[in-house]
Amino acid sequence: MMLLGVLLALLACACGYSASPAPSTAPPVPWPVKHPDSSLFRFAVYGDTRDGHDIHRDIVKAVESTKPELVLQTGDLVSDSSVEAQWNIFEEITRSMRAAAPYYPARGNHDNQGGTYFDGYMPKEGVHREGFYYSFDKGRIHFVAIDTEDELIEKSRQYLWLDADMKKAKEDGKFIIPYYHKAIWSIGPHSVQGDVLALRPVLHDLFRKNGVRLAFQGHDHIYYRSIRDGVVYVVTGGGGAPLYETRHPELMIPGDVGETIHHFCVADVFEERVDVTVYRHDLSQLDFFSVAIPARPDASAAPAAANP
Repeated sequence: MMLLGVLLALLACACGYSASPAPSTAPPVPWPVKHPDSSLFRFAVYGDTRDGHDIHRDIVKAVESTKPELVLQTGDLVSDSSVEAQWNIFEEITRSMRAAAPYYPARGNHDNQGGTYFDGYMPKEGVHREGFYYSFDKGRIHFVAIDTEDELIEKSRQYLWLDADMKKAKEDGKFIIPYYHKAIWSIGPHSVQGDVLALRPVLHDLFRKNGVRLAFQGHDHIYYRSIRDGVVYVVTGGGGAPLYETRHPELMIPGDVGETIHHFCVADVFEERVDVTVYRHDLSQLDFFSVAIPARPDASAAPAAANP
């Protein structure tokens, strides 16, 4: 086991990235998950629903029962965005949840197959939006929906918009949480594809530059959590689409958590941290981690210790 850890650490160095200390963990949170008395608000995250309608229905029902104040979706709402019938089913499955809490999707590659139906699920109010990328605030949290279907290279229109948006949020003392479709850190089949590898340095450097510490991703139909240079990356692509094998376990580093399973995430925001509990389709707990929210730059108290 020790030898395996050494080999993985050497692999991380050779690939040009570094691991960071794991997020804090806590005892299991049994289902049903209750709202902590001291939490500021709760949000849910899931993605890659496509045509897994029965599983998607179960996940939506479970998400609704946790009573989130908003829901993030990491993309691929349907299999083919040009087919109206698929959107009719999606509408029927999600209608009650979207009526109960604001719904904020990121655009996936299957949402970019034609038609204009996806735009109907984009938030129309309370967001800073350009194209299919946008941002919004909830308390001190600044959420950023990134469009990995749009050009995203340094100096591109979206890059400049994202950089300016996150820079302002950082200056305002916000805790930034980006979410998007194509996972730049994963162990699934998409993890070694050219478009993903091209995105990795662009987004990772942008996140580090602007103090990001937590990001949600989709595209690979698995659950995976990893920490790269202090940023906790979560792949949540288990919303109903056919599951993928974890084809590249060699990309894992010590402390990573991964499983091929349908699932969803529930996040509780506190003044000093974000607690994320991940549940499998059968409502058993898959993962729990906590990411510290640094104290505001002008706070009189000493900054919170980095975790991770």
